Amino acid sequence: MRTAMEQDHILMSTKLLSRRWNIAPRTLERWRAEGRGPQFVRIGRHVRYRQTDILAFEVKHIQVGNAEQSLTVNRCAA
Repeated sequence: MRTAMEQDHILMSTKLLSRRWNIAPRTLERWRAEGRGPQFVRIGRHVRYRQTDILAFEVKHIQVGNAEQSLTVNRCAA
């Protein structure tokens, strides 16, 4: 298990995050332009997302409709 400090150093590209969430990369691009979505890091022209920011965003957006629903977090190797 990685510590929070180690997770801060894990960076994921827009393409990988879009695969993780099964959404189009353009959706993430639009969210960045609108100031929505998870925090991101821009290194030159490249945009990267920190693992801790991705997890925080997912936790913030958990919605439970009934007691039978639950969230399963699948970690993908980047």
